[in-house]
Amino acid sequence: MISIPSPDHVRNEPSLRRLIKAVLMDWMRKIDRGRIPIHIARQRGMMRLIPGKHFHLNPELFLQLSGETVFEFPEEKFRVGAGSLCIVPRGIPHYERVRPWRGPFYNLVFMYGGQDVSCHLADEQPRGRPHGRIATNLHATMGTPLRSTLDEACHLYHLHNDARSLGLKGLLLAHFTLLLKSLEGWSEPQAPEPFKISQARLMIMRQLPNPDLSVAWLAKQLQCNVDYLSQLFRKTTGSPLLPYINKHRLLRAQDLLTNSSLNIAEISQAAGFRDPSYFTRFFHQQTGQTPRAYRSNG
Repeated sequence: MISIPSPDHVRNEPSLRRLIKAVLMDWMRKIDRGRIPIHIARQRGMMRLIPGKHFHLNPELFLQLSGETVFEFPEEKFRVGAGSLCIVPRGIPHYERVRPWRGPFYNLVFMYGGQDVSCHLADEQPRGRPHGRIATNLHATMGTPLRSTLDEACHLYHLHNDARSLGLKGLLLAHFTLLLKSLEGWSEPQAPEPFKISQARLMIMRQLPNPDLSVAWLAKQLQCNVDYLSQLFRKTTGSPLLPYINKHRLLRAQDLLTNSSLNIAEISQAAGFRDPSYFTRFFHQQTGQTPRAYRSNG
């Protein structure tokens, strides 16, 4: 029997790591016995801009610890209760509502980008929206196989053949094993990252399509002074905050230009730029190519 720390007591990265490890070990045993309800959205309507919904360029994994999450997609909606697992495939527009149900709302959310994997513990903020309480990076060197196992699980889940159940179980067990391996590769930072910086990183990645995302907007959300946040971010990461935001907006735009059929104006909007003309100038300034030329050369 594995003792799982209470999410209520998670206040820093070491305590979050202990929670992640305990949950992964416990859920691997339950997956092997077929005791974890699994929800995976259908891969329809990929890379579409839908008002009120957002999409990510890589799949997301949700482990519902307590409470309930309601996921809304273009063509379906389902509820994910405590002890259930949900995968949102890459590029699927969605919206999440959360609520306490037989306990407070908590889930663990794994996000995949490049070779790194990040995980955050979410609780409920006002009006039934999930709120990243604390986040950490696994610094995985296995980002590609981790994404691949989730992509394959998304494909297999909606097939109807004899291999579906065993194949899905195998993929999820492999995925959890790689996450545990990444977790064990963590080293304690000499100076733990300040909580506000962890929150800022998380907000940036989740809010990239939001045209209001800026240093001032982040400072307001984090209830701190703009100069304080800018100086703390630069001191902690070595990067000024605004260029960090713009770098990730550029990476999102490049990915969409390569892997989606969205037009330039839609990509501009999906990367958080209000004005497509400004987006084109910014993109050319950063890459030496226009977005259209970048797509053609890709």
